[in-house]
Amino acid sequence: MKKILAFVLVIYLSACASVNSEFFNINNGDTKASVIVKMGTPDDRQFQDKNEAFQYCTTGTSFGKSTFNVIWFYDGVVTGASSYTVAHAASCMGHFKQINWGDAPDLIMEIRNK
Repeated sequence: MKKILAFVLVIYLSACASVNSEFFNINNGDTKASVIVKMGTPDDRQFQDKNEAFQYCTTGTSFGKSTFNVIWFYDGVVTGASSYTVAHAASCMGHFKQINWGDAPDLIMEIRNK
C-alpha cells in the first residue's frame, strides 16, 4: 500500500511542472536569436508583416492547466511578453491561441523634422 501511495505522490508532483524561468529573463529590445538561446525553439510561431510572436507552452502547471507564454517581436526585436492559461489542456497541441495583432504591444515611432 505504501508503494502505491508513494507512486501516486510522485506522479502527482511530476505533473506540477514549472513555467520556463527563462521567460522572466526576456527583456524589451532582445533579439529573436537571444530569445531562442534563452527559451529554445518556439512551440508556435506566427507573423504578420514585421510583427512576429513566439509561443511557448508548459503543461501541468496547476491542476490540469497549461501555461502559454507569448513573446512579441517587431522587426526581430522583443517589444513585449504576455501569458495565458488553458484549463484541461493535457497537451499543448491544438491549444495555442491565434494571435490577435491588435493585442501586440504598442510601438512608438519617432519622426524628427530636419
